[in-house]
Amino acid sequence: MVACRVAPVLAITVASLLRLIPLVRIAVLLALSVGLFPTPARAFLDPPYITPANPTVDAPISVNVYGGECDLLDYGIVWPPPVTQEGSKITILFTGSHHTDPEWCIFGVGTATYPVGTYPAGTYVLHVERRYASVTGVWIQETLGIIPFTVTGPMPAPQTEAAPALGIVGFYVLLIGLMVVSTRHLPWKRSQRR
Repeated sequence: MVACRVAPVLAITVASLLRLIPLVRIAVLLALSVGLFPTPARAFLDPPYITPANPTVDAPISVNVYGGECDLLDYGIVWPPPVTQEGSKITILFTGSHHTDPEWCIFGVGTATYPVGTYPAGTYVLHVERRYASVTGVWIQETLGIIPFTVTGPMPAPQTEAAPALGIVGFYVLLIGLMVVSTRHLPWKRSQRR
């Protein structure tokens, strides 16, 4: 019997509070709307790319991935990330994190760069894989991208060869032309003209 009398009194007190203070009413409505309509998680990792874009034999190759917020590419549990090669297929495996709950979206946004290695001249395919633990503790592995690339050899040094500017005929024409021009400027020629 006492419980029946307390509930209506509490209801009347809350109702009178909401009528008296409009700001409390707005605050309660905002709190309910935020709680009932959560924002979606912003988990993303863009497709990976390599640098340099056109690798040479001596250049170390790195893989770059832009992403963040709810996704972390690599925790650094296994560092450096394992890189395996079978023929021309190269695989790099990252151990990271993926969250769908906005409360766990604590990671910054940016580009992560990781070394892959140097390779001899040839054509290769780089498989970028990542794995993360699900909520139930099961490892989930997915492919982020497959990047074909070609490693070229070092550019050969340019070979210099002496190339004549004039042939034998051009040499004699130049010699005769210089003699004609120089004879016009000799002092004995000036004295005969006067």
